[in-house]
Amino acid sequence: MFPILFKIGPLTIYTYGFFVFLGVLCGYFACSSQAKKEGIAKDEFSDIFFWVIVFSFLGAKLLYLLIEWRYFLKNPLALIRSGFIFYGGIIAGLATVYFLAKRYKIKFLKLIDSIVIGIPLAHALGRLGCFFYGCCYGKPTKLWCGISFPKESPAGLSGLKVIPIQLVSVVSLVIIFLILLRIAKKKRFSGEIFLSYGFIYGIFRFVVEFFRGDPRGEIIFLSTSQLISLLVISLSGFLFYRWRRNY
Repeated sequence: MFPILFKIGPLTIYTYGFFVFLGVLCGYFACSSQAKKEGIAKDEFSDIFFWVIVFSFLGAKLLYLLIEWRYFLKNPLALIRSGFIFYGGIIAGLATVYFLAKRYKIKFLKLIDSIVIGIPLAHALGRLGCFFYGCCYGKPTKLWCGISFPKESPAGLSGLKVIPIQLVSVVSLVIIFLILLRIAKKKRFSGEIFLSYGFIYGIFRFVVEFFRGDPRGEIIFLSTSQLISLLVISLSGFLFYRWRRNY
């Protein structure tokens, strides 16, 4: 819709990049607020947050490469401008948090609760960037809610109106963020925010995938993200039951 936010001389500020940056920034403030409540030093948390972001983006890119490897063999330069798969970032970020928790001698569950609470807010702003760029779009539709994207955008290549699933995601992710804030206020055990996020987001992602129109990568009749979502929902629910019972 508006891929370029503005230009200052030779400098071009892209809307997608701007919202991703804004998402990381807002996510940091939400996370650091929870980290303070968990008793984690600000300087240590800032260092940890930086590396989690770096490896999360690398993980998201790597999973996208693994899913679409055939395409990249034919178009290796496309890797530079290609997208990301969110779950790849979550997996890499989780591993990074675990490693850094050991290094800084911080309890893993307290640290991951602090990191997770800001993810849906950052994700929501990132999806807003997707809308303005025209990626991560929905399936074609003739309903009133359909939007025609510019032909030069990924969502506009077909010339059909598509479901603005990015905006649906924005609203849903903000709601998830508000739910996590509510849970954080009445937190009963370490890891509750983490598991709540995994369970709620897993359900949301599984459902929303049915309405996505961009290439998803499929295994049997489900997308890669749907299969991961099923695993995340099951594991989060099981651990929540176990940890809650032991509280």
